[in-house]
Amino acid sequence: MSLKPTSTGWTLAFTVLLAVGLSVAPLPEKFRPLPSLRQEGSLGPKLAALVLPASLRGVKAPRPPADGLAPDAPPSALAEADTAVSDTDPQAGPQVGEAPAVPGIGLEELSAPTLTNALELEALRERMGAKHVDIELNCRKARADGTCDEDGLAPFMKALGDLRSDARRTPVRVVHLGDSLIASDYITDVVRDRLQERFGSGGPGFLYIHRLASAGRATRAGTASTDGWKMERLVDTHWPKDRVGWTGVAFSTSGPAQGTRYSVEGAREAELFFLAQPANGSVQVAVDGKNTQRIQTRAFGPKAEAAFARLKLPEGAKTLTLTASGKTELHGVSLESGTPGIVYDTVGLLGGMAEVYLRAQPQAFRAQLKHRKPSLVVLMVGGNEAFFLSRERTTLDEVRSQMKELVSRVRTAVPDAACLVMSPIDAGVRTMSGELVTRRHSAEVAEVFREEARAGGCAFYDTLAAMGGEGSALKWLESGLMLEDLVHPRVRGSNLLGHLFDLALQRAFARTHPPRVPATDTTGLQNATPALRRTFESLARRESGAKLRVGIAQLGASHTAAHYFSDKVRDALTKRFGDAGRGFIAAGKPSTRLEAAHVSRTLDGEWTVEDAKSTPAGSSGNIWGLTGIRAVGAPGASLGISFCDGCTEDKNRQGRLDLYALDAPGAAAPEITVDGEAIAPEAPPPEPLTQPTVRIRSFPVTGVAHSVQVKVPEGGGSATVLGASLEYDTPGLVYDALGLPGATAFTARDMDAAALDAQLTARRPDLLVFWYGTNEAELPELDANGLRQDYAALISRMRKATGAECLLIGPTDRLAQDADGRWNEAPSLSKVLNTLPQVAKDAGCAYWSARAAMGGERSMQRWQRQPVPLGQADGVHLTSQGYAVLANAFVKDLMAAYESTKKGGEPTASAAGAP
Repeated sequence: MSLKPTSTGWTLAFTVLLAVGLSVAPLPEKFRPLPSLRQEGSLGPKLAALVLPASLRGVKAPRPPADGLAPDAPPSALAEADTAVSDTDPQAGPQVGEAPAVPGIGLEELSAPTLTNALELEALRERMGAKHVDIELNCRKARADGTCDEDGLAPFMKALGDLRSDARRTPVRVVHLGDSLIASDYITDVVRDRLQERFGSGGPGFLYIHRLASAGRATRAGTASTDGWKMERLVDTHWPKDRVGWTGVAFSTSGPAQGTRYSVEGAREAELFFLAQPANGSVQVAVDGKNTQRIQTRAFGPKAEAAFARLKLPEGAKTLTLTASGKTELHGVSLESGTPGIVYDTVGLLGGMAEVYLRAQPQAFRAQLKHRKPSLVVLMVGGNEAFFLSRERTTLDEVRSQMKELVSRVRTAVPDAACLVMSPIDAGVRTMSGELVTRRHSAEVAEVFREEARAGGCAFYDTLAAMGGEGSALKWLESGLMLEDLVHPRVRGSNLLGHLFDLALQRAFARTHPPRVPATDTTGLQNATPALRRTFESLARRESGAKLRVGIAQLGASHTAAHYFSDKVRDALTKRFGDAGRGFIAAGKPSTRLEAAHVSRTLDGEWTVEDAKSTPAGSSGNIWGLTGIRAVGAPGASLGISFCDGCTEDKNRQGRLDLYALDAPGAAAPEITVDGEAIAPEAPPPEPLTQPTVRIRSFPVTGVAHSVQVKVPEGGGSATVLGASLEYDTPGLVYDALGLPGATAFTARDMDAAALDAQLTARRPDLLVFWYGTNEAELPELDANGLRQDYAALISRMRKATGAECLLIGPTDRLAQDADGRWNEAPSLSKVLNTLPQVAKDAGCAYWSARAAMGGERSMQRWQRQPVPLGQADGVHLTSQGYAVLANAFVKDLMAAYESTKKGGEPTASAAGAP
């Protein structure tokens, strides 16, 4: 697509061609308009060891290295941006765990998938000599005695704290103004993702009508119609004077109707930024193809002014289309979720400088910024200032004056917002002889910006020092982190810069809001060696081709009963080690949660489904099925459980279908049908039953899909069914999910030990996975010592009965809502988090913290506020997507420990837990 050029388009094109020609000519470096494009000699091989592996689910995958470049960048660099080598070589790069998280650098509250990516960037940082540099807070408000009353980031940190404590009902907005380094949303995308993970997402934020340049990614913008739009930018020779504010770009049309389209999934609020002026036309708004409202863009007075219009987005909306008719000028659209969280606006102008942003019409700049109500404004320029200084096109005094004025405009427009100035990064130039040298003046500009930030009451971040100081650009180029123009980082370099800035922000926040994370609540699989050695040895033998079965039984509460987590874990493990069958399914009501695993249940007639949380009176007492459930059927009632509905048939596969039931004195002998064939009744026991007894009946089956039907005969007593299981006589893994909603470790403790242990032994587990603790966290008077003793005793008993190894999963984050609607941590969550690692140690089990994997303190709230929610509104349970993210993190840590043990070593830092 192409937008109509301004009237100076041909002049600009000729100027660029002339500049390129002079730059490749044999002239002294100072007379070249652009850095030398001549490349004499090889730059040396790229360091493949720095190529990062692909990210896990839940973390954005590396994007194509198409960086937005300034007008100063040579066309060859623009071409390279779209053809550069992929950054996702899975065979190269630092593996997870090579760079353990260092306490205090800001990694403490990242979810497991994001922490994986952060650790990779930490490994890259160490290799490149980049540094963790703290933000210089400076002072924005002084007391009468001259001491500082409020530092430069205080409003932003307070807003984040209010989000954390659920005391804020509006978004926390950041407006990040910069140059080509962020024009394609590199650097800022990492910061946005991390902040939204920690504090919740408030939506995408400000987006342009269309992308600003052919280079770079199509991001932070809509998709405009093919022609008819005229784009004018503050960086143009004839910029749109007296019209645009900090948004920096005007998209205008005066002919036939022109449109642009946005994806708005997850957004509930939108706002159009436009110029109201006399005799203007209108904008038709359509949501999912249906017209919803028309916005008139004409001014009510004689003067043009920045204006805004709210747009209606119904729940579930997917697309927003704007069609401009008549004379109109649009500046962009903001999209928000309408919920508390982070909104991070990125406005990167190719060739941006402080002087460029000062070209904005002052009233429009103030109006747009004030209307946005930011808690933080970030100013990220300096690269082009340093370039122009090196070409003697400006002076240091002019650079100082321009930054002083820009800081003043921001502080005046939004006096209650925090502001932060970033230094330019390092860059290089190529001499006429082909030598690579550091570009002059970056450090001088950085120092000027530091001084003006301090004088203006803004915080300051030394990006140059974080990158590694002067000369680092040359090292980054050799390592494949910079484009050949020696000015713009590639994707990996940008990700590293975003990573360093994010952690600096997080450290600043932790100064006044330290995370309340128990020392034992860390990510990764702890105590894997020697707790899981035999299980890992069996998996290694299975992977090597041994014909054996590996059984895993997971016991727990609703997180287990939901099946979403265990289904994902089962899928991942059976894909690697083989599928030996679906395992155990409890008797019960039909459930859509079983559909993904091709399992179904039916209940016909009168059935009572009882659970172990509240034992009813009756002869069966505390005897329950493996999940703490039993289904009691009246005469004439029938129950069915079907496995592998819709699976591809394999008539050669042999297996076994087991039915778990309860025989009791006076109970009816049920009629059993397997795959439509009636099973002959068993002979009555030689001695009449005097007490309830668990009976497991096993039936050989052929094929993949099987079903069992149990009918209670008419005219007799009731019958009790506990569940059924299906296994194949093929090598592989069986993963049982044995969960009871609302259960605690005390629930399992109080169930009939002999009956439960006998059933568990019949499942032949090699590994017992225990996932209790989330419901214990809700008990106000929880006895932590009693939990430690009883839970350890329960695990010890079951291990003795089965001979299995054990692994404990700690609770997810759990919140409770008070009378004012504010979310607070569950009353005993900290007790549970401090107790369960000791329970695991006492029982000789491995330990994995689900809460730490989610991101630690108040992570449930952040998971609730994701664009696609990962946490349920009840503050307790996860969505299916959330369970999938958590399961992926669990499998990754489990397999990292497995691989390390298989190689004969201890688990890596990631597998052993990273602080």
